[in-house]
Amino acid sequence: MVSPAAAVAGAGRWLAPSGWPAFPDEDRTRVRLLAWLAIWAQVLFVLGWIVGGLLERGYSPVRQYTSELGRHGAAHPWIFNLVVVLWGLGFIALAIAMFPALRARPWARVAPSLFLLAGVFAIAIGPLRLDCAAAVDRICSARQHAGLLSWREYGHVWVSFGLELTLLLTPFALARSLWPGRLARLILTAAGAVATLLLLFLLVGVSVGAHTHHGGPDGLWQRLWLLVVNGWVLLCAGALILDAGRHDVAQAPAPVA
Repeated sequence: MVSPAAAVAGAGRWLAPSGWPAFPDEDRTRVRLLAWLAIWAQVLFVLGWIVGGLLERGYSPVRQYTSELGRHGAAHPWIFNLVVVLWGLGFIALAIAMFPALRARPWARVAPSLFLLAGVFAIAIGPLRLDCAAAVDRICSARQHAGLLSWREYGHVWVSFGLELTLLLTPFALARSLWPGRLARLILTAAGAVATLLLLFLLVGVSVGAHTHHGGPDGLWQRLWLLVVNGWVLLCAGALILDAGRHDVAQAPAPVA
């Protein structure tokens, strides 16, 4: 009878490009640890903005961005500012774990470097605190559009945009590294679908904002995007954990009949 671990390993071999090498012995433990750190960083980030939102009186997760929990004047800004730094460290951990997995592949350093850059962007969001809640405060929104807020406010906006763009590019870069192969095609198809959905969300958000003039479901769109990011990191980290264990399964002694 085939064990669950062997079945998963077999599925991984079926998806991986032909000739995909196993991790060297010296890398497997480190890759597992870093991948688990990346997973826990996603979990802590989600818990952070959920708890911070519950503690913030009047906060609307549908209308407001998660980063507004760390703004000046927030009830407990340290919660968001701490978990967003941990979130960034999780991206960096995933990038370091990914480097040995993609060795000798085309574009071997591109996807890990993008995750590394995403981690730097996420960490920078912490100190670049927003001045106010532009998503629900009309005066704040007007001052933001007039360029009257602090440099940290606009730095936060641009760093957040860089983070989103960098994360969006990671699946395309990873698909290129894994090409050709079933896994590369699956990643590329999923990335194309996500990019299309993000474009639709953007168009809907602009349309809603044009009709309401303020206070559209910005927080909802952001959380949908974050859900995709969380899932993507979990998939990458989980694949690395399974791949690091593939050698163990291959070397395990056969069960005695």
